[in-house]
Amino acid sequence: MRKVLFVALAAFIVLSLTACAGKSGDDKVRVKCPACGYEFDAPVE
Repeated sequence: MRKVLFVALAAFIVLSLTACAGKSGDDKVRVKCPACGYEFDAPVE
């Protein structure tokens, strides 16, 4: 039972860390204006 709990906890930690990782290679951020609907690339800080 302890091994199952440990494996489940380790899998949860790994999945939560990969969810926070950003995409590599794509530095552009697409933004859509809510007022007019125009889409443009926002500068990355």
